[in-house]
Amino acid sequence: MDKAQNNELDEQLKQLAISAQQHPALTQGRQLALRKLVNGIVQSGRLCRPQRGQFSGSYEDIYNEAVQELLLYICQNVEKYDPERGSVMAWVNVLLERRFFKEAIPKILGKPNLQKMTLSDLDNLAPPEETESLTEILKECIDSDPDNLFKKEYLQNYPAANFQVLLQRRFSGKSWKEISAEFDINIKTLSSFYYRCVNKFSSRLREYCLTS
Repeated sequence: MDKAQNNELDEQLKQLAISAQQHPALTQGRQLALRKLVNGIVQSGRLCRPQRGQFSGSYEDIYNEAVQELLLYICQNVEKYDPERGSVMAWVNVLLERRFFKEAIPKILGKPNLQKMTLSDLDNLAPPEETESLTEILKECIDSDPDNLFKKEYLQNYPAANFQVLLQRRFSGKSWKEISAEFDINIKTLSSFYYRCVNKFSSRLREYCLTS
């Protein structure tokens, strides 16, 4: 991709991010802009590869985990992108290198930090001092699914892989590789469905924490 093409892509991604910011949460316009933004980022070929050459045999698993958590974060926190400070790709690559790749390492290598909430896409639901108790409340709400919302949301032709089950697996610290093997569904399909659901139900998940 030459400089002109890079500049054109940067402008497209910037406008998609701004469009998503301008639409209220959970609206069709916002979800459409986010879907195009995420697809553009993934297909750009410009996502960085932190610490390439390390973690022999596990690098791709770590990298895939990090990218999926990054995409999830973008869907929930697109407002944090500041177009005045640089391109979308610069923003996401800083996040990938400095945060999400580092967080993915212990998940894949089997050394999770038990003091932190394992469902990182929901880590902004409460102040740090309240995280432990609200994590338990949220886990109970996911398990009971009081409105029967999460069970009904599942991958087409794979009713066993519903949103509730995926939440439970991720909450317990399972990696995408482990979940993929369990359901015999590729990682990209599973994780894409998952972050769409988190985006769709984020307000309900937050509501559970605040009202329980």
